[in-house]
Amino acid sequence: MPADLQREEILREIERHRRAIVELEEKLAAAPAGRSGWPPPGFYTTFYVVAGLTLGTMGALASFVFNVVGSLVVAQDPMLILRVFGTFFVGQEALTTDNLNFLMLVLLTHAIVGAAGGAVFHVVINRNFADRSLGQKILYSGLFGCALWLVNFYGVISWLQPLLVGQAYILRLMPFWVAALTHIIYGLTLGLLQPIGRFIPYAPPTA
Repeated sequence: MPADLQREEILREIERHRRAIVELEEKLAAAPAGRSGWPPPGFYTTFYVVAGLTLGTMGALASFVFNVVGSLVVAQDPMLILRVFGTFFVGQEALTTDNLNFLMLVLLTHAIVGAAGGAVFHVVINRNFADRSLGQKILYSGLFGCALWLVNFYGVISWLQPLLVGQAYILRLMPFWVAALTHIIYGLTLGLLQPIGRFIPYAPPTA
């Protein structure tokens, strides 16, 4: 085939493809739009649960560090908080233990409880109070920390620990103001970290 005829045939083939593409685009524009899979419709609960677990863990670690630093300032055993919390499981024996595995288990339990509380708080605050200012959310988080202290210490530990090990060692050994501050620090950490726990769906740049 001569070169000129071959070129004409290629150009005609390109034109046929262009017309076919135009027809397909017109059909696509006329077709009813289906529901997009991203971002997820409604409140993205799974994301806020996972983000809340992360923030809750960070809050628990922040409250633990607060206690460690406070103990060092007043020349106390920096692991005292873990030993006191450990009495929940083994009673008075925890106060004199040097078993690092046991103390790490107590810290892990503390982090797990904090993570669970963080998930609850993060879902509730973002589902019901997402439009509130950061200052209001921090206030709510501080109140949440106080509520958590009251529920944990006087709604659960006050009767459950005596049932398990004979005495409410935690309530007896930890001053109420230290316990309250510990939980407030936990709550305020949740509030301060709220901005990094928000779901912002990725949107591809438009031409």
